[in-house]
Amino acid sequence: MSGEPGTQSRGSRLRSHIGWWVGIASAALGILAFFLTQCKGEGPSFNEWRSKADSICEQEFPQIVQGMRYADGLYTALLEHPSPEQADRDAAGDAHEDVSVSIRHLVGSWRALDQPDERREQIDKLHAAGSSFSDAYGSYAAAIYDGDEIHEGYLEQETSAIAALYNQAKVLNLEQCKAQIGNPDEAAAE
Repeated sequence: MSGEPGTQSRGSRLRSHIGWWVGIASAALGILAFFLTQCKGEGPSFNEWRSKADSICEQEFPQIVQGMRYADGLYTALLEHPSPEQADRDAAGDAHEDVSVSIRHLVGSWRALDQPDERREQIDKLHAAGSSFSDAYGSYAAAIYDGDEIHEGYLEQETSAIAALYNQAKVLNLEQCKAQIGNPDEAAAE
């Protein structure tokens, strides 16, 4: 019974084993290639990111500036009345809160962009500066709601936040953002 019809020859088994190992090696190389392309960081170039970030400023910042002017006007009107009504304080507080939310939306739009690996630290600083600027207007809103006066601490918070935002836009060469934000040093000189 040494010649069973179902047995394979030594050459046939060797070809089967070689085929099996080639298949495993091919699968392993395919998996490795997939992971290498995924980990390669094929994000956008810095110039692509900058173009998109500038476009976001161009679209969103005019509304923010308009909201800032409106909020500042309401606050100035509060200062002109010796004892303003709570409804007037609430309207001015709401306007400042709207500015804060608009700035957060701008920062969120920046964060939603695919970031290039290069200059990531500077881009993160831009996000942080935008968040600080939003926080400044949120602080204004809380003070106005509570009937507190906006004192120099609030003004310093806003001034330093907008200066940091402008400077990060300058570092990243965001031309539209710089134009929309405006140079706080030039505004202080006027």
